[in-house]
Amino acid sequence: MRTRYPLKELSLFTGAGGGILGSKLLGWRLVGCVEWDDYCQRVLRQRMEDNLIERAPIFSDIRAFINEEYAKAYQDMVDIITAGFPCQPFSIAGKNKGEDDPRNMWPATIECIRIIRPTLVFLENVPNLLYHSYIRTIFRDLAESGYDVRWRVLSAREVGAPIERKRLWILGSNKRKHVQIQIHKRTTIKVKFWDDEIRTGLQNVKTSWLMAHNFVDSNSNGLAKGLDEVRAIGNGQVPCQMARAWELLSKDI
Repeated sequence: MRTRYPLKELSLFTGAGGGILGSKLLGWRLVGCVEWDDYCQRVLRQRMEDNLIERAPIFSDIRAFINEEYAKAYQDMVDIITAGFPCQPFSIAGKNKGEDDPRNMWPATIECIRIIRPTLVFLENVPNLLYHSYIRTIFRDLAESGYDVRWRVLSAREVGAPIERKRLWILGSNKRKHVQIQIHKRTTIKVKFWDDEIRTGLQNVKTSWLMAHNFVDSNSNGLAKGLDEVRAIGNGQVPCQMARAWELLSKDI
């Protein structure tokens, strides 16, 4: 089966939308977000009002999203689920409690995947997850749900950002479906094209996204005036990094 183009994306644990900016670079279509944080929800709504991202429903809690059957309603409507599921349970800074941490949202993530059954799954987390025994649970859950898995660690510095910010990226493709990805012309990235055009275009988005809405620009993603903004940035994805990770992992499927 060929995937529809543009890919229809359901974003879980969306945050303030850095990953959505990455999928915007890839030409995907947003069909829904799940994000519990009130500040991040307000940021997402404002970005939709500003036409920086597509208008789509924002659901506040992943458990309610499942229990109230919104996830079931998305069956046959989603090509790809993206999820930067909370990394604190697996990070060194978060005391590395893993599956015993109440913030561990992997069980809810895989439940959504099993209900909706998208062709593709694209996950992001901290590299330390690779060295945690729980990674075996994640890979096993994906395999038992019908997904072939590939992964890699990519830093933001590798796409030209002035920070290291390494992240683990995991791509699952449904082995019961024939997947053929039509790559948008903007994602056929040569080094010069990526450095000059994508980085310049992203800087324009970054300016309107961060500086115009209570952020002060800095060498990374910006410094926030309040704790909500600090948390949103700290948990956020670097858009070019997300897009590059997707390109590297999806090129052979």
